[in-house]
Amino acid sequence: MSTAAPPADARPDPVRIAVLGCADIARRRMLPAFAASPDVEITAVAGRSAERAKELAERFGCRAMTGYETALADDEVRAVYVPLPAALHATWVERALLAGKHVLAEKPLSLSLPESRTLTRLAAERGLALMENVMFVHHAQHDAVRGLLSDGAIGELRAFQAAFTVPRLDADDIRYRPELGGGALTDTGVYPVRAALHLLGPDLEVAGAHLARGAGFAVDTAGAALLR
Repeated sequence: MSTAAPPADARPDPVRIAVLGCADIARRRMLPAFAASPDVEITAVAGRSAERAKELAERFGCRAMTGYETALADDEVRAVYVPLPAALHATWVERALLAGKHVLAEKPLSLSLPESRTLTRLAAERGLALMENVMFVHHAQHDAVRGLLSDGAIGELRAFQAAFTVPRLDADDIRYRPELGGGALTDTGVYPVRAALHLLGPDLEVAGAHLARGAGFAVDTAGAALLR
């Protein structure tokens, strides 16, 4: 038996990942990104609907599974991606961690600070990776801006302003359903707040905030926050 060390440039085995659900973000963005990465192997798409899971799995050459628990019980699956409605994130992230899977979860990780703390603590205790899918902070342009700031090229950062808006959605969109964690804060408010944390650091405090509901809506459709 050879005991020679592997070559220094040997790549690790790709992460075998399953997608829980057939959400639009998974279809349009994440599954194509997984397929393009040599570091990821799409193992399965699990869905409540066997037909939808089969259709999506065939597109990406992987197995279709009926029910999210099926993916969590599969020994070939090492990690899962959770693009479910926001109100379901904490439940399925916790179940995945308890099943020993690494997790990439769509934002927001949960709908409350205590839930997020519980999940991050559970991941740490089990030695598992848990990441929230906020991709823009990994873009090279944001590294460039932080580099300019740290080098003093554009002076001291004293104020930061950000806004995130989207066109009005269809009336039956899940983002308007409170029982699914809908609302502007959880869907789009994450981005300007995360951008402020990215550039100003983790010690920001909320000085004031307001959420507003458009006429006829059961969730917040706009809002603003002042951080210091």
